[in-house]
Amino acid sequence: MNLKNIYFSWLIYWGKMKGLLNGIAEAIILLASLASFFVLIYQFGFVQTPDSVHILERSRPFILLAFFTGITLRYVVRFQEIIQEKMLYLDISIYFLLFAVLSSKIFFKDAIAHSLPYLSFLTKPLFVYVLLLLLSTIHLSRQTFTLMQTRIKPSLLFLLSFVFVILVGAGLLSLPNATTHRIPFIDALFISTTSVCVTGLTTVDVATSFTHIGHIIILILIQIGGIGVMTFTSFFALSFMGKSSFTSKMMLKDMLNEDRTGGLFRVILNILFVTLFIEGIGAYFIYMDVRGSLPGGTQQELFYAMFHAVSAFCNAGISTLSGNMYDPLVADKYNLHFWIAMLIIFGGLGFPIVFNYLKLLHHLLMNGIKILIGKQKHYIHTPRIINVHTYIVVISTLILLITGTVFYLFFEYDNTLGDLPLRGKLANAFLGAVTPRTAGFNVADMATLAPPTLMLTLILMVIGAAPMSTGGGLKVTTVFVALVTTLNAAREKDKVEVRKREIAPFAIRRAFAIIMMYFMWVAIATWVLSYTEKGAPLFSLLFEVVSALSTVGLSIDYTPHLTPIGKIIIISTMLVGRIGVLAFLVSFCKEYTKKDYTYPQENILM
Repeated sequence: MNLKNIYFSWLIYWGKMKGLLNGIAEAIILLASLASFFVLIYQFGFVQTPDSVHILERSRPFILLAFFTGITLRYVVRFQEIIQEKMLYLDISIYFLLFAVLSSKIFFKDAIAHSLPYLSFLTKPLFVYVLLLLLSTIHLSRQTFTLMQTRIKPSLLFLLSFVFVILVGAGLLSLPNATTHRIPFIDALFISTTSVCVTGLTTVDVATSFTHIGHIIILILIQIGGIGVMTFTSFFALSFMGKSSFTSKMMLKDMLNEDRTGGLFRVILNILFVTLFIEGIGAYFIYMDVRGSLPGGTQQELFYAMFHAVSAFCNAGISTLSGNMYDPLVADKYNLHFWIAMLIIFGGLGFPIVFNYLKLLHHLLMNGIKILIGKQKHYIHTPRIINVHTYIVVISTLILLITGTVFYLFFEYDNTLGDLPLRGKLANAFLGAVTPRTAGFNVADMATLAPPTLMLTLILMVIGAAPMSTGGGLKVTTVFVALVTTLNAAREKDKVEVRKREIAPFAIRRAFAIIMMYFMWVAIATWVLSYTEKGAPLFSLLFEVVSALSTVGLSIDYTPHLTPIGKIIIISTMLVGRIGVLAFLVSFCKEYTKKDYTYPQENILM
């Protein structure tokens, strides 16, 4: 046998061994990740005894060692892919940090303890738990991302991702340390769903039923649900994967509503940055308004600010105060009501709108800078930076906000706004008009609102926010296209045109399909609830269903009184509302294969 044959035999053998070793490495990492989550849940979710503390302390080094073994093996067999990672330096830094922790705990324990005592923080339980959480999140996201490379329909995978997080959240909210008193699992499932689906309907009082750990779990669920489960997973996966398949890129393109597959990681990074930046600014202003007024001191006020900034931007409407925005502690803080409303608006506009205006701002700044330094003599116009989608969303949002505020102020002027100063009337009317567009923060007890105000709220809930936002409802673009198409039908005009652009026929069909599916679900869910909820007013049930399907979270004080079957119906409605009624239908429908022929047309009576 010559050297050439030996070399090719070795390549074949090494290829098989690489596959086997890679499978072993991924299995070790998966087991270590699952063990990490189990230890973290047991540590923070249950009351600890001396024996359990000892067991947890002994288990931590073994889990770290398993991570180190699996990651080292992965580096060896997949070196060429790993060096292409977008965050290679961060990956290597985390690896060396893991080695440093293991050195302090196992490899060079005595030497580091005597020679480098300032590194003792590496062995602290809290530091180790943070490292375990980081490693588990990164590698589970990376492994979950491989599911995108399977033949599972993207819409079905999107649905399953929400179901998975909801079930995990329900389990976490059922832990002894998460609640002040034991609650039924159906209520934990309901709160998990309303958090992940950023709705805000609650069957128990979030303020008094959950501990600080429970509130942190709810906060994380809101953040994950608001941005999107797959967005988070894709960020960690793309950061620590050398390459991704064409199938996964196509799925991400559809999920992010992008025109091309290039630059998807940058889009995800921009979404996360914009979200955290706006929430950070909002948390600062909220803290400045509540500083010195909440029980629990600065720590509680900081958490209140952070929780409500996330809850408002993600359009969740969940509060850590029993009375929500009309709680006596914050009812007269009208600046707070304004900042909450602004966060809701930014969250409801959608990321494409924010990016569109950032692009316009960048264009104007670059023109100004070039004129100042003499690179160009005058402003150079770039046409159509603000596209038709942005135009429709912004104009529709402004109309809804202004008319909603005026009508709310008119209907409630001598009712719930009667005893407030003018500033309070304007602030509450503004928030009262903003919050039905999928946020759910209450400025008054919904049961005390005038009937015209309830109808106004119902209409705003149905319309909802913008596409690709944290809000729900039919979406302002859907309603706009339907209204313009209806007007064109009355005028016998075929094409739907906006700002010298024609709306694609596919978008028009999609708009009417969404409207049809939406009202079908509302009708069926309300009909079933009218049977399960004996004696309940029909309008209250209709209001509850629309609030759930539009992921708003407003209720005429009926959610806590739902029967177990009623809770399941509302849970299902919140889930469908979050992923979209049409997307839910698409998840279970076989994709249509386009035919090369057409049948003769025939008119039917309407």
